[in-house]
Amino acid sequence: MKVAVVGLKRKVVEVHLPEFSLKLDKKNPDVVISFGGDGTSLYGERIYPGVPRIMIKHSKTCNKCKEHDFSKVFTALKEGRFKIKEEIKLEGIVNKNPKRKLIGLNEICIHHKIPTKSIRFRVKVNGKIIADEAIGDGLVVATPYGSTAYFYSVSRRKFSSGLGIAFNNTRKSRKSIVVKDNSVIKVEILRGQGLMTADENKRMIPVKKEDAITIKRAKGKARIIEMKGKRRISV
Repeated sequence: MKVAVVGLKRKVVEVHLPEFSLKLDKKNPDVVISFGGDGTSLYGERIYPGVPRIMIKHSKTCNKCKEHDFSKVFTALKEGRFKIKEEIKLEGIVNKNPKRKLIGLNEICIHHKIPTKSIRFRVKVNGKIIADEAIGDGLVVATPYGSTAYFYSVSRRKFSSGLGIAFNNTRKSRKSIVVKDNSVIKVEILRGQGLMTADENKRMIPVKKEDAITIKRAKGKARIIEMKGKRRISV
């Protein structure tokens, strides 16, 4: 089995791969090992989209990293004792320009760019207006996978199917709504400057008045490895 490892301490993992007949392959892996926290896991999905990924917990403040025991996890990988669960992802594109597109596993967000100024925007779902003029900090569109992350901090709710839309500190709009996962969400910027973001991606796309952002399900899915019903493995 060919394996790629992502994380600041990836060499701690890589050195043990040969002991279990796992081959390090950064270009065309069968499995990606994410060694870190949620940010590392999301990064792994960005650079290896759709490749089965196992998340192994690791603290940046860990002082005893060499004491990690990977034997159970690596043996299970080698023997195929795991399940793969698929999760939908989101695509956000500005003015239908493929060069201004982002993919997110957790969420696509529209943020105000200037902290002291609000952004005004209109939101449509499948052509129907659900917020004619929202005024505030922005908008979060999340997947079920991401409903426990930023979406929850804004809306204080979770969901298991569909797409969640949460209005972030806005006036003239409801707080959140869940729509079908095949819905097309359109955000029209009416006034102010903003940024489109995806997950913890450092790349952010500026948006301004008269820009239109289309958010919908992406074509590909994330494939997450579960072992004994757990997605985040401690070693």
